[in-house]
Amino acid sequence: MIKDLRVDDRLIHGQIALTWPKALDIKRIVVASDAASQDKTQQMSLKMALPSDIKALIRSVDETIDFFNNPKAQEANLMVIVGNVTDAERLAQALGAMIERVNLANVGRFDGVPKEEKKALGSSILLSKKEQEALDRLIKIPNLKIVHQIIPDNSEKKIEEMMSNK
Repeated sequence: MIKDLRVDDRLIHGQIALTWPKALDIKRIVVASDAASQDKTQQMSLKMALPSDIKALIRSVDETIDFFNNPKAQEANLMVIVGNVTDAERLAQALGAMIERVNLANVGRFDGVPKEEKKALGSSILLSKKEQEALDRLIKIPNLKIVHQIIPDNSEKKIEEMMSNK
């Protein structure tokens, strides 16, 4: 079961390493990133950011889908992190019922698309046209809870409400 599919352009960092595993009661994190899955240095850095009792698996998006299609993976409670909305939408299309919620936390700040060409849904969500289209498809997936919550102490904000306010 995917307790939380988090969209975070930094992948693993302090908030992820120290607060979310306790809040979600998990011991494993899957990073679904085509780029990180090919970069050994980035893999080492991501794993080093975690406390020793939290394990990370770093795979491409397609490998992550294959991983969760294994019945053993479906029994474990895991957090999955992706760096963009497009990858979150790909995972949700393939694994929808296994995902408890999607958390658009931090996205679009480091993708190289000029800020003026993006739609802001708050200070930490900046969506390019491609990301907006992926979010539109993501929202249409039945029974999928999509929120914005930076840290567990923050209240959840429904993405659809944030979109209607912009």
